[in-house]
Amino acid sequence: MNKTSGTWSRAAIALAAAVVVGAVAAPLSMADPKPEGSQAAPAGDPDLLLATPEVTRVSDGSYSGFQFCGIPDNPPQVSTDRPSLAATLESVAPPGSVEPPEGENQPGRKVVFEVTEAGGEPVLTKQATTEASHTAIYQFSEGKLTDGDYRWRVRVQDGPATSQWTAWCDFSVRLSS
Repeated sequence: MNKTSGTWSRAAIALAAAVVVGAVAAPLSMADPKPEGSQAAPAGDPDLLLATPEVTRVSDGSYSGFQFCGIPDNPPQVSTDRPSLAATLESVAPPGSVEPPEGENQPGRKVVFEVTEAGGEPVLTKQATTEASHTAIYQFSEGKLTDGDYRWRVRVQDGPATSQWTAWCDFSVRLSS
């Protein structure tokens, strides 16, 4: 085999591999991770803000399935005073930043949860640090919520960068007697 045909063979193989990878990746990149009918908060200046967390959801607890927020006429309903709130942190690092290698001391990201009654009366503002780079979760301590309608939202802070707040997520607490 001469040098020219070997170069063309490697180029053809690389091109074929790129086409296959593109064919597999394209449908995945076009998939919408948000449930039908969900709404996102307006985007901010991408040079100054982190991406706004997405896919807000509510659960009865750590081992229960989540109900998605933002579905018109069907807000999540829980039957406990200790629900879990969660949001997906899509791309929390500012453009051009690099994640430290695994095993190095990683300070985590500050996640701020804000909960109010449906009418806007403050219930809780909680800042937590999440070590997970893709999900933020907060579970209420016992006795914080009673029967009623609530709403919550979240934002992320990573160093000097801050995301927009998510859209409000309405949910109801219905405790059995």
